[in-house]
Formats: sequence, C-alpha cells, structure tokens
Amino acid sequence: MKIYSHSGTTGDLIYSLAIVKKMARQDVMFKVAIGNIERCIMKYTGRPADVAPEHQGRFTERDFELLLPLLQRQSYIETVGRWYPGDAEPDVDLDHFRSYLYRKFEGNIVEAYHGAFGLPFTQDNYNDVWLEADPVREAAIVVNRTTRYLDPDAEATWRQWAQDANLAVNGVFVGIKSEHEHFVNMTGCAIPYRPVADFLELANIIAGADLFMGNQSLAYSIAIGLGKDTVLEIHKIKPLQYSECYFPRPTCQYF
Repeated sequence: MKIYSHSGTTGDLIYSLAIVKKMARQDVMFKVAIGNIERCIMKYTGRPADVAPEHQGRFTERDFELLLPLLQRQSYIETVGRWYPGDAEPDVDLDHFRSYLYRKFEGNIVEAYHGAFGLPFTQDNYNDVWLEADPVREAAIVVNRTTRYLDPDAEATWRQWAQDANLAVNGVFVGIKSEHEHFVNMTGCAIPYRPVADFLELANIIAGADLFMGNQSLAYSIAIGLGKDTVLEIHKIKPLQYSECYFPRPTCQYF
C-alpha cells in the first residue's frame, strides 16, 4: 500500500489525480489532509498570506465528506482516508507541486504536477483523461460560474451565450445557490438549478452532458478530468498559454 496525500484545495486535488493514476503501481491509499492548507503553503512557499480567505482552514471535514464518494469511485484508488498534521508523512506528498508551479514553472497545472514529481510530459498528455464517473443525463449543457475568478468583461458574452444556447431549456446550473442566483440576475436566463449531494454526483451530471461552461473552479477541473467539451471564462491575470487551467485540446474553448 502506497500512501498519497493532498492538502487542497479541491480543484488542485482533482488535477493531482492525473499523476496518481499514472504513478499507481501498487494499491493506493489516498489521504485528504484536514486543516493543513496554511501549513502546506508555508512549507512549500514560505508565504502563508497566499491562502485565499475562502480556502483558509481547508480541507474541512465537510470537504472530506463531499470528496469521499468521488475518490472511492476511482478504480486506481484502493482506500481513502484522512491525514492530520502530526501524522506520519505520506509516501507521496502531492502538495509538493506548490514548490514547482509559479516558482519553477508557469503554465498548465497537470504539467506542473508532472514536473514536480519528475514524470515525463508530452503534448499528448494534455488530452489525458483520468477521472471516472457514472454519467447521468440532466441536460445537454452544465454551467457553473463561481464568485472567484470573475471577469466583468465576460458578462456580455455570457448573456449572449445564455440566449444562443437557450440555457433555460438546454442547461442546468451546478454550484451553490447564491452563484445560481447571481448567474440568473446577470444573464436574465432562468436556467434550472441542480444541487448535488457530493462531488461524485456532480461528476456524474457533468459526465452525462455534452458540454460544460464555466470559470476556473472545481467543476471545471472535473470536466477536464472527464475529457468533456468545455468553454471556460479564463482568469486574465496572465497570457492564456501560461494559465494553469489552459488545456490546448480541440474540444476546449476559452474567452
């Protein structure tokens, strides 16, 4: 049994599974580190102030409960558990990517995980699919737009797409209720809201759709891990090719 651990946050963890699947040569125990994000960032960057307010104190026990079914669904993970500060160090500390991304490398987060752990990476690896789910058809298009990484200049595009794609009929919105309310108010589109019990249910709904539309989020990382067609509102703090969420796939669009 080989122990892997990750301290967060959720999207980063989903991207890390790309190399967990690749590295799994024996039974994998995946441990979710509880309440370790500040310690993790200090360890690998020396800057605890890097922790965004919404990520402070993560992962929480509630995060673990939401992640557990999705992690258990992955055929390359044998066991899922919790890791607490003070526990024995894992065999593979996936948080090590923080010492590589933005410090030794600028660009795609999956490529950063490969570089941090000395794994070969080629252009073909951008097309890797590593998540497993059980598709549930709720709508042709799944939408998620979080309150983080918003681009006010993108709102007109969203309004046009909501109309052109008739999202009120062809889409469902996943995420938290306040995000749904904000999207409806912004676009004027009465897209149905679809709450989920956990992240496996979220993955199942995304897997069953034809297209995912959103911004940088957990839901987007799941869509990428499943190999779905995506349209992403990019966080424009750097050129697109240096974004950690840029996947040069023919099925991925960015605005």
